[in-house]
Amino acid sequence: MPLGAHGSRARFYQKVEVTEGVVPTGNWDQFPAFALQISANPALNSDSILSSGTTRDAADPYTGVASVDGSMTVPVDTVHFGKHLRYMLGAASSSGSVNYTHVFKSGATPSAMASFAVEKAFLDITRYERALGVRQNGFEISISPDGSAQASIPLMCLSEVLAGSSGAGTPVITAYTRFHAPQGSISRAGSALAGVTGGTIQFSNGMSAVQTVGSGTGIGGIDYGESTGGGQITARFADHTLRQAAIDGTFSSVSFALTIDANTSITFLYSRCRLKPVGTAVDGPGGITQAFDFTASYDPTALCLLQVTLKNQVATYT
Repeated sequence: MPLGAHGSRARFYQKVEVTEGVVPTGNWDQFPAFALQISANPALNSDSILSSGTTRDAADPYTGVASVDGSMTVPVDTVHFGKHLRYMLGAASSSGSVNYTHVFKSGATPSAMASFAVEKAFLDITRYERALGVRQNGFEISISPDGSAQASIPLMCLSEVLAGSSGAGTPVITAYTRFHAPQGSISRAGSALAGVTGGTIQFSNGMSAVQTVGSGTGIGGIDYGESTGGGQITARFADHTLRQAAIDGTFSSVSFALTIDANTSITFLYSRCRLKPVGTAVDGPGGITQAFDFTASYDPTALCLLQVTLKNQVATYT
């Protein structure tokens, strides 16, 4: 007989909050994830108090401010990933009919960034953990020749509510299609890079927790800092083009695209980047690779540091 809760029976629901930190009503969206860890975990602190009793034994610990960070690992897909982009980048500019194009840009004001609630439903033991005031701090996506495309997303939340019944109403389950690594391509300055063996792309909102008096063991808010982005490219050592560009300090665009067809794709574009060579290691008789870090910055023409274009059959992301 199975003992306790199992991941195969867990369900994840999310919904935009009307008021930050307050459980939203209505039917929530069920979303796919490889892993999810988000909760408010209060610290347990202790002090060494002298001359307070008759022994050397420690005094009672006390509850401190909760840790409110976490993460999720999700598939990069045609439907749900647009909602994640909405949370971390703000609302998209959408156009089209039947086939739609959604353009998300970094740099939105904090007031334009939506908070949302996440419920983890453990159906085996009828337990529901609801994280409120959740914010997404960015993403990291691996570039590889094979496997599934997935994103690691750091999270923060204001508080957590435990319940014996779900608050997600009748969850909305939406069909989706996953992107896979063989559908990927990476370009620099508009031209495809050959011989790329791997890499990563990343973006961060620079969020930090704000501890305030009167918030109890929770936190008072979540601040948005400076948006940053970039990544790393690993390529076979075939010529000096990339290394020379790094030495010269040349600014250029770097983009990573996953394409199913003309109407179904996602493209991450960093319009203004500088390369930094990590080094050329010779560690055997086989092929030699070079690694290059790239750092993105605000592009005054694109009016952003990062632009993500998602093409699919979803009308809007609000």
